[in-house]
Amino acid sequence: MPLRVIIVGAGLGGLGAAIALNRTGHDVQVIEQSGFLNEVGAAIHVAPNASRILKEWECDFQTLQASQCNRLQVWNSAGELLWTPIVTKELQTALDIHDGWLLTHRVDLHNTLRVIAAKEFNGRRVNIRLSSRVQSVDAETGVVTLDDGTTLTGDLVIGADGIHSRTVSSVTGEESSKESTGQNCFRFLIPVSKALNHELAASLLKKTGLDGLHAFTASDRRLVFYPCRQGQLLNVAGIHPSGDDTSAKESSWLDSSNVEHLLETYKDFGPELREMCRLGEDVKLWSLASRSPPTKFVKGRLALVGDAAHPTLPHQGQGGAQAFEDGAALGALFPSDTTPEQVPGRLELYNKVRYERALTVMMMSKTHDERRAEMLDDLRIYVPNAELPKDMFSFTWPSNPAQDAQGLLTASQGIS
Repeated sequence: MPLRVIIVGAGLGGLGAAIALNRTGHDVQVIEQSGFLNEVGAAIHVAPNASRILKEWECDFQTLQASQCNRLQVWNSAGELLWTPIVTKELQTALDIHDGWLLTHRVDLHNTLRVIAAKEFNGRRVNIRLSSRVQSVDAETGVVTLDDGTTLTGDLVIGADGIHSRTVSSVTGEESSKESTGQNCFRFLIPVSKALNHELAASLLKKTGLDGLHAFTASDRRLVFYPCRQGQLLNVAGIHPSGDDTSAKESSWLDSSNVEHLLETYKDFGPELREMCRLGEDVKLWSLASRSPPTKFVKGRLALVGDAAHPTLPHQGQGGAQAFEDGAALGALFPSDTTPEQVPGRLELYNKVRYERALTVMMMSKTHDERRAEMLDDLRIYVPNAELPKDMFSFTWPSNPAQDAQGLLTASQGIS
């Protein structure tokens, strides 16, 4: 008999877990509080460890409208090239991997996952219930209570409700609270055709090209841009100290700012970069808030995935990828013959395969690459024997959580 799976949240992590568990033969019900099932935001990395999983889920990569990321380059604030840390093909060869590093619009990625989830697979498809807010989850019994009083019971419950998660308290027994990282982030898009019609912006794009990620750095702030929508849009993120600025809302994609505020923040950057900022459309400003992770991702019949488990900031471009890794691991640990009695034991294996790795990425993502060593002491609070990865690309790109989970499951000899 298939397991009854309830997933709280239909963002990237929730849909990823739904796809993985549907494909292994279970009955999957997703509960989504919004009425439109629509991701917001700008662009997102699909690193090789993510594109590998999407391929296994039979993703239609054409619908991602992605741009290839062929290199990562670091520039100074005057627009002068400092160095090229990554040439994608060279690192792929060194790591013996063949999966692509893609840059896509978040909405395109979300819509692609929705299409996969809607397809029937071996006689089953994911059922998504909209405009339904979860009030509470009983981790031991698998009972999910909605705000309207409706109760649902699952053999397995997945908390995929993001940094503002309500399900995390069902694991920790405490109300979760967000923490400021002292950083704010501007996000905006620029049509490439618009940029090419302005002399300074066009000059900058001529130097960088439209096939890579570029970070323009000063001592305490940076502008990062890369293409999406098949090179038609330029995604720009401006990360800087929050200081006394209280206008940014915590972890919200929806709060608008303005070009004047953006230009003031980057007034010491070169003229090409300031003109690029001046072309920004629908400028958003949000606070890069985080939350202390739980000491475990699981309890009873409940598992946390994505930002509900390990809220990941954008510095390493791994937030979406880590959510997909969670889903892939769950899919491997819950084959079609899994019984309800085996669920708690399988979730312990999920915690074992994902906890240390996901928290390493989470902590290393709290700051940019040059300063991530500063996060090692924080990581060791949760992972006492943690070591600093030599570099985050070599650490994350070869990851195969489904294979790791399958190995644990085999070694466990069916312990439930």
